[in-house]
Amino acid sequence: MRGFALLMLTLLASTTARNAPPTAYDASLLASVRSLARAVPGALPIAVGYLAVQDDSGPASNAVDGAPHTNLFEVTCAFQIRYPSGWIMVDAGYGKNVTGVSGRYYADRYDQIVSALRGARLIVVTHEHGDHIGTLLDPTVAREVAPKTMLTRQQVSTLIRNPANGTMLDSAAARRYLVVDYDRALPIAPGAVPIRAPGHTPGSQMVYVRLASGRELLLVGDVVWRMLAIEMLRQKPESTSAQMGEDRALLGQQLVWLKTVVAPAGVTIVVSHDGTELESLSKRGILASGLDLGRAAN
Repeated sequence: MRGFALLMLTLLASTTARNAPPTAYDASLLASVRSLARAVPGALPIAVGYLAVQDDSGPASNAVDGAPHTNLFEVTCAFQIRYPSGWIMVDAGYGKNVTGVSGRYYADRYDQIVSALRGARLIVVTHEHGDHIGTLLDPTVAREVAPKTMLTRQQVSTLIRNPANGTMLDSAAARRYLVVDYDRALPIAPGAVPIRAPGHTPGSQMVYVRLASGRELLLVGDVVWRMLAIEMLRQKPESTSAQMGEDRALLGQQLVWLKTVVAPAGVTIVVSHDGTELESLSKRGILASGLDLGRAAN
């Protein structure tokens, strides 16, 4: 793990994306990501676990244009990429003092997530909304984890210039984080590769994971809110996209890529908020339910 950490930091320090062309979401991107998953030497991860800090439900039609009004189970999660020794965290959920959260909030699970963040080798976020990054911006948590939290330049720019939902970050605080820039995909650890995916927010990214078993997963953040969106090839309702400032053209490209390239290639798509789908993946042994805090590196 020590060699992986040194190589990872070298990659982070040397990778830039100034004037980079837009990402083409096609078969070549998936092939490139699969290759990059082998770029950092070391043992591949053995599992991906998740823990929901908040449970809720809402009509499918609120998340998928043209879907029925039937309520679907919604969650807010943090994910853990587990290695034989140590782990990487992806997303961190709401901060403990957040207001206006609907449904059920689990304070005890929040404490588990904070413990996992403290023990993590590295932390990444799929995008800069409070239900994914809020905990990492809490001053008491950031004091310990900011130096190992990787934010992209696009994420930092949004947090400073166009904050939403209490996710404000000032330039002085931003310097405490690992700030990186890359064009299409960036290998950060054995089997772990973030992929640029602006659209839901300017700094959105997906995270590809290849396990030692050969299984492949893609954590897609909020490209969609329900697996149903990929099945129907439908985005969020236009009114929702407009309210959130989404780029529907980019999201449309990503949605087609997930439906026609990623899924047929055998990669398991993991949708952050789809509680029913996450439970299904857990029951099938594809995701692990809960966080394992017993694999910290020596």
